[in-house]
Amino acid sequence: MRRVQAACERRSRFSRYIPRGLQLPAASPLVPTSRRQRRWFPAARELLLALLPAITLAAVLSHVLPGAASSAPEGWDDGAVRYYDASGMRGTVVTAAARWNSSGARVRLRQVDSARQADVVFEVDDRALEEACGNDCLGYTTSIGRPADGQVRVLLAEELGGDPRPLSVWVAAHELGHVLGLHHRSGNACSLMSPHAFDTHCAPSLAAAPPTLDQLRCVPAPADVEDAARIYGAEPARRDDPRCR
Repeated sequence: MRRVQAACERRSRFSRYIPRGLQLPAASPLVPTSRRQRRWFPAARELLLALLPAITLAAVLSHVLPGAASSAPEGWDDGAVRYYDASGMRGTVVTAAARWNSSGARVRLRQVDSARQADVVFEVDDRALEEACGNDCLGYTTSIGRPADGQVRVLLAEELGGDPRPLSVWVAAHELGHVLGLHHRSGNACSLMSPHAFDTHCAPSLAAAPPTLDQLRCVPAPADVEDAARIYGAEPARRDDPRCR
């Protein structure tokens, strides 16, 4: 497995929940959202975005850590997170942030004008992304929840660039879920935080056109909003869509 290098500059918040005696390297990888399988696979396989562990440690963590809803990551004060887009995917990132802002969880993701003002910086660096989590990776976040110090770095794959589309918004919103403190949610129930994008009945559309509100109805899903509300509280929001359960 590849060693985690430059893309993992900040210590993962996973380390806060490891029992005494288990030593971690300076930076532990977060499990990524994976890229399409290699192009020579059959088309049906290309639809599967599997999350592949970056190193063997990820497998260890999956046994050590409880599920996303039962751990307690460090939240952001008043649910306020300032983000800066250096990825060139402004439409995708703004749309993903807007979905969280209107979700019903008491969070406020606000775009700022410079990286110096930001808590979170979105970037495109395919080399760093591959070093962090392999060549099938679409997105990577250097911290689950608020880090002890420094910025959170979110890497998005270059292939997600261009006009926003359902998949690109899904990946950006998934990574923002990690930023807010959400871990992966196991099982096949509808969830933006599913480790396998196409294992649920509310998988993202592969349409190349800009996403419709209907295509984004489960971004995030009620289960994801409930997890975020446990950290930040909740406000009245849109009526739950039964297709997102």
